[in-house]
Formats: sequence, C-alpha cells, structure tokens
Amino acid sequence: MLVALGTTLALHTGFSVAGPVLDNIRATGVIRAPTPDIWPPQVIKTENGDLDGFDVEVFREIARRMGVKAEFVTNSDGSIIKWEEQIAGNWQGKYDIVVGGMTPTKKRAEHIAFPAIYHYGLGVLAVHRNNTTIRAPEDASGKRIGVLSGTQYENYLKKIPPGIVGVPDFIYKINDPVIVSYDHEEEVFNAMAKGDGVEIDGFVNLLPVVMALIKEGKPFKVVGQPLYRVPHGVAIMPNDEEFAEVISKVIGDMHADGTLRNISMKWYDYDLTSADE
Repeated sequence: MLVALGTTLALHTGFSVAGPVLDNIRATGVIRAPTPDIWPPQVIKTENGDLDGFDVEVFREIARRMGVKAEFVTNSDGSIIKWEEQIAGNWQGKYDIVVGGMTPTKKRAEHIAFPAIYHYGLGVLAVHRNNTTIRAPEDASGKRIGVLSGTQYENYLKKIPPGIVGVPDFIYKINDPVIVSYDHEEEVFNAMAKGDGVEIDGFVNLLPVVMALIKEGKPFKVVGQPLYRVPHGVAIMPNDEEFAEVISKVIGDMHADGTLRNISMKWYDYDLTSADE
C-alpha cells in the first residue's frame, strides 16, 4: 500500500516547530527552486525561452497558493545545480524546494523531508529506433545503458533496492549493464540520439518522458513493459515543521480539487497523480 496522498510522509527526521525557510519565503515573497534540466514533458523550454511543463506548472501552482512568487535559481556562476546536490540535501540555502520527480527513498530522507507525493513514475528502458537486437529489457544485459547520475534509474541498474515505504523491491530484468552516468538529463538523450550503439545502447527514464521525446522527433523507442512504478515527492529541507505542513496541505488540496489530475492530463494525456495502480 502506497503512502496516502496529501499527507506528510513518515520518512523524514523529526521537525522542530519553526524553521528559517518558511520565514524567509514569507519575508521575501519568493519561493525558490533549482532551475531544472530540460526533461519533457516534466520540463520543456517554450519558443520564447521560458520554462514550462508538468513539474514547472506544479511548482508555480504551489507558489500561487502560498501567495508568493515562484523563482528558479542557478549556481552563482550561472550553471544548473546538479541533481546529486539536490538529493544529498546539500542545498546551502540556495533554494527552498525541489519539485523534480524525486523518489522519496529512505536514504534521501536522512537529509531531505518529503511532505507530500504529487505523482507516480513508470521507469522504462528505451533504445535507438534503429536497434534490432534489444527486444526486451533482458536483452540489454551487459550493454551500455545511460542514466542521470544519482537517480532511481541508476539504482535500478545497480540492483539497489528502492527502500521506499509501501513499495516492494523491484524485479530486476537487466543484468550486469555497463552504466554510463551523466550529470544532466539532456546529456543522456543527446548520447542516445547520436545513433544506435554510438555512445550508449539504451537508457532508462520515465515512460512519459520517453514518449514526449519521441513525439518531439527523437529517434527512440520503448522496449517491453515498464521496469517499475514509484512515487515522486515534493522535497524540502528538514526542521521546518510549519513549512512541511503548508506544502502537505497545498498538495493535498491540489489532489482533492482535481488540479494535479488536470495538470497531468494536460502534459501526459493520462492521470499519473493517483495512488491507485
């Protein structure tokens, strides 16, 4: 049974009653999130260069309901903040929240709080459309598989149990892959787009992401059935109980009034926000 929606996950360490993050958001009128990698349809760049997509719209709706402005931030040198920093909780006060499809594992919960689940992810194996040898996930055993470093995709290939409350261990279908890790999502897609077996033989990502890339014209195809299904949570730093309660209520309300479902239908054409299989 998966964790109930709209409630605070019992995966984080204890909160103190008050914390500096929510106080700062209220004082500045701004809630900050890391500028995300392009990851359609979670994150896309419009023709005029603005960010949009499922995660972007969810983040902006959270800000709207809190009565503050949503702002994306980068490192001081203008570079995009790496995913590994985000999941390690090494935020150093640069941002307040991550709405980026983060799986709430027990390990991550040692450093990060997950006040609410906002959607669910189906992990799949994808290959170049010209590939004729990988017809099932098992055929990718021993092949070069690309992943974003520090993600559930990488853990799956390493056969590291997910360690998520309510989620059973995965059935691992790919044995002894050569894992090729990248710092940013786009690097994985670009490597696969170079051609079948040129840099990598396949990659693991979310089904809607792969389908969106295919719709854009990327030369990919999905192999077999999904590898796994996991919840994705809104992440904040621990020790700010009031902030956690605010986020939990906002996401709970967005589930209850159909907003999350509508955003999911807009970007995916189906509802990925329900706890039901």
